Amino acid sequence: MTIRLPRLTAALLVGGLTIGAAAPAFAQEEADESEGDTEHVVNLRSRCQQAIERRLGDLGRTQTRIDGVEALTEGHESTLDGIIDSTESGLAQLSIDIADEDSRLELVQLCSEIATDYRVYLVVLPQTHLTVGADRVDAAAARGDELISTFDSAVEAAIAAGADVEAAVALRDQAVAHLNIAESSNSGVAAGALSVTPASYNDGPGEVILDTVRGALRTAHTELKAGLYDGKAAVKALREAIGDLEEAAA
Repeated sequence: MTIRLPRLTAALLVGGLTIGAAAPAFAQEEADESEGDTEHVVNLRSRCQQAIERRLGDLGRTQTRIDGVEALTEGHESTLDGIIDSTESGLAQLSIDIADEDSRLELVQLCSEIATDYRVYLVVLPQTHLTVGADRVDAAAARGDELISTFDSAVEAAIAAGADVEAAVALRDQAVAHLNIAESSNSGVAAGALSVTPASYNDGPGEVILDTVRGALRTAHTELKAGLYDGKAAVKALREAIGDLEEAAA
């Protein structure tokens, strides 16, 4: 009898997310009432424009990354596209305003808006990483459920043949438990991340939400890896059980 075994692969593993330390917000200049320092205005304007260009570059690279993520759901991709588009448009307009401004005091105010009004590094990029990560967890967990179903069919065939599959089933149950925790931890991660805006971050709740869903996603990753480990061990145990049965029948 040939018993088909599932191939538990790294499909359960989620691609590494880089949720690194956020880049520092653009430092606000301290201004007095004097507007006669032309050199200072020129230098300030240049630094502001560089800060905007850096953010636009990072947003463009993030957009390219989003376009290449197969696991990202259509709805989440559309939402992220909208967030990035509106952020890019806002920064582009702010760049025009800065280029047209000669007042030192007004430039200081405009430059402060680069961070406070758009929060590219503290909101937009993190919520993108978190949403992509959450969708990858969902896709991996779904694949894991399919593999478990295939494994169960193999177990039934092995039992019918007279194999002792107790150890394999115990490991299979552990893998399922890990998958369930991963799915539970991941529930609401994407929705929470996408609910945050620069304004809500500035007021405080947005920062708390991002920290919370970031922790939940890390838990989901850990549980997926544990599920993969136990799944591979279950397949190995089942193969050994079948091998023992075949050896006894030889």
